[in-house]
Amino acid sequence: MKEKFDLVKLLNILKKNIKLLLILPAICLVVSAALTFFVMPDKYTASTQILVNMKKSSSDLAFQNVQSSLQSVNTYTEIIKSPRILDKVSREFDGQYLTAELNSFLKVTNQTNSQIITVSVTTGNKSESDKIVNRISKVFAHDMPKIMSVDNVTILSSAHDNAVKVSPIVSVNLVISIIVGIVLAILIIFLKELLDKRIKTEEDVESQLGLPILGSIQKF
Repeated sequence: MKEKFDLVKLLNILKKNIKLLLILPAICLVVSAALTFFVMPDKYTASTQILVNMKKSSSDLAFQNVQSSLQSVNTYTEIIKSPRILDKVSREFDGQYLTAELNSFLKVTNQTNSQIITVSVTTGNKSESDKIVNRISKVFAHDMPKIMSVDNVTILSSAHDNAVKVSPIVSVNLVISIIVGIVLAILIIFLKELLDKRIKTEEDVESQLGLPILGSIQKF
């Protein structure tokens, strides 16, 4: 019964502050929309896929060759991000992008038990993302045989005007702003109730003062 009473009281508190529950999320929504559309820069990601195979010798078995390639994938991903590759890419762009800047754009991943490496570049320009990721992949494919014992570096897919917008995600930002607004409104409402020590009901007299109710005056 007490739980039911508390729930009713809770709902009454929220109902009494319905304006705040509506206005604050609306304000957060407007602010988030303004930031998303006019302040936050767009980010575009372009990707390529590369397959690297180890050099074969007459005594190597196909299975052993694949296993060696799989074990070396982590090494390949680090080589792609190394100054050996990115310095050359920077020079090919005539210093437009510094090595450290290229490294900040770059993400290299691979799936477990796969020889395929995915190279991704994220920048604020769609066409530049395509150009940079393609150039990094080509430099890696050209220089890799000189760095390690590989004889087959294949670019499986290149970026051709297929960079996708990854940030900001409008729908996510707007939904988050509404949730934040609601949470803030509820926190403010309950904080206000906790700090408000005024006696408003007969129940408050009994609970806060410990005095019995002898009578009440009707409000006209």
